[in-house]
Amino acid sequence: MAIIGKNVIENLTTAMYEDLKIIYREYIQNSADSIDHAVREKIIEARDARIEIDIDANKRYICIKDNGTGIQADKFEKVMSSVADSQKNRESDKGFRGIGRLGGISSCSKLVFKCSAYGELIQSCFIWDAKKVKEILADKDSNLTASELVDTVTSCSTEPAEFEKHFFSVELLDVDKSAEELLVKEMVEDYLKAVAPVPYSTGFYLSGKIKEYAKAHNFHIDTYNIFVNGNQLFKNYTEKFYEPYNNKGKKAYDGLIGLKFEIFKDNHDNVLAWMWYGISNFEKAIPVINKMRGIRLRKDNIQIGDAQTFTSHGFYKESRGAQYFVGEVFAVHPDLIPNARRDYFNLNDTCRLFEEKLRPLFYDRFYQLYHRANASKNAFKRMQEYDDFKKKYHEKEEHGGFISSSEKQKEEKNLETKFKQAQEASRKLDQWKEKYGDDDVLSKVYNSQEGKYKKTVVAEFNDNTGVEYGDNIEGKPNKKKGNPYLSRNLTQYSKKEQKLIGKIYDILHDILPPDLADDTITKVQEKLQKSAGKMK
Repeated sequence: MAIIGKNVIENLTTAMYEDLKIIYREYIQNSADSIDHAVREKIIEARDARIEIDIDANKRYICIKDNGTGIQADKFEKVMSSVADSQKNRESDKGFRGIGRLGGISSCSKLVFKCSAYGELIQSCFIWDAKKVKEILADKDSNLTASELVDTVTSCSTEPAEFEKHFFSVELLDVDKSAEELLVKEMVEDYLKAVAPVPYSTGFYLSGKIKEYAKAHNFHIDTYNIFVNGNQLFKNYTEKFYEPYNNKGKKAYDGLIGLKFEIFKDNHDNVLAWMWYGISNFEKAIPVINKMRGIRLRKDNIQIGDAQTFTSHGFYKESRGAQYFVGEVFAVHPDLIPNARRDYFNLNDTCRLFEEKLRPLFYDRFYQLYHRANASKNAFKRMQEYDDFKKKYHEKEEHGGFISSSEKQKEEKNLETKFKQAQEASRKLDQWKEKYGDDDVLSKVYNSQEGKYKKTVVAEFNDNTGVEYGDNIEGKPNKKKGNPYLSRNLTQYSKKEQKLIGKIYDILHDILPPDLADDTITKVQEKLQKSAGKMK
């Protein structure tokens, strides 16, 4: 007879997960299955189902409880003492290996399972002495088998319960200091908002389109009412993207302007997966403060891996490509089976076909979208820069803002350069608009970017004429303008003095950084004007 050593328990507990918060996912996964069974058996309505997580950092206590079917008393001890011997349905149940419930052993002194099945008057309790488990695993002289270890560290008991009571709970008692993150409510909430099968936030108005699309194509998105210390959780998607601002603050810089949906099928027209991704202006890689950035992979609406799953499996041409998008891929094919760590799928033929079908979108199309969006954004910026520079130039010309004739000539050359750059940018935009006019994503991006810039800026270049540029670029004086030179505004000084002041301004402009030079010259000008006023 084969003997299975105690080390297998270590592999399924203390060595199973890198991120301790994963145990929340494992217990929620089991609760979801129990709720599904209760709903199918009409024990509860889906709207009344609850998964409640209570965290008491002071008492170092955690409880995950659901109001699903529970486990019948005569089966409870066998089920709870079995390891990797789940009787769940691999195709319909979310948790089916029978190992996830052991995850809490690594993080507490005692792991307590309590349960009461619908219609029974018994509450069952199964306790793992987690502290003793870790001591035995660390003892090099202990030769216990896995089954002997389980028998040594577990106990089971029962007590009376109310007839209508049905629940299953997991309690972690005396949570280890090394597992402090499990007791930080905010960290747990952020993790579960990304990972758990919770609804979209009511403030995410585009979620209506996702639900409509799913319904129209007979796709089901599993959602459950999950609470942490009484606070219900929702997926943390928003329409706006934010960037850091003023140290601890943030401000919106871009946002979703629409959604794009895709369905991926195998060679027999069976659906492998479907997805949505957000269309934005793709201004830049989405900063990390946007907690739902990246395309997330899900099975049964529970996240597989993390925000970098598609990156780590080589789906993107550039690793940074993942950071330009938000969205979700929902795997639906029964042969796309999450692996034991739930960080990807079991590597089978269906998984390889899944990769083959998705990679063109991620590798080529996504690369095209954010690169093309960046090119058109830069073209619009060239046009905006010319418009801003032109207005500044004309303002100086009219109100006497130039330091000297040499500065004016230099600015005229800059104006000419910016005009040519803007004209070329306008030409390229026209070409791209014609080329990608039928592209449902890029055309939407182009129109959104165009809307961000002043209509006069875009309109000025529609015929590539630059009609407002005119005489000044050729150096011809505009008689309607005032004296263009700053020193000439010092009318209380003689022309000779004005000329000397202008030369001094010119020298300051040459030897100082532009901003410092402008600031210095402005202050000198103000002082001279005040001095002239006193001389009257």
